[in-house]
Amino acid sequence: WLFMVTYLQHHSEDGKLYTDDTFTFTRGAFETVDRDYGKLVNRMSHHMMDGHVMHHLFFTKVPHYRLEAATTALQEGMKERGQEHLYKLIDTPDYSQEIVKQYYDNWFYVNEENVVREWK
Repeated sequence: WLFMVTYLQHHSEDGKLYTDDTFTFTRGAFETVDRDYGKLVNRMSHHMMDGHVMHHLFFTKVPHYRLEAATTALQEGMKERGQEHLYKLIDTPDYSQEIVKQYYDNWFYVNEENVVREWK
């Protein structure tokens, strides 16, 4: 369970891979993915899966019991600034099927188009 959740939080179809020269903490944080596993699973996990981007951005400032409210505030703030395209939320109600799909489609595969070699 933990491996599956961790893998899915850090992988998406359009996820970028940065080189040592282009990586920053913030860029990396926005390449993580909030996964909505449904209300019950989200609540039982203290919103660690659907609040994962916020966790990466502010892990020293936002405790897990505030992730839901903080994630909502992040989404609203980004929308106000026209930056909502940077935030990733993927509806993943059938996570066991999603991990199988990711395994077959993307395991150890790097789409060269998603590698950021220089920052413009």
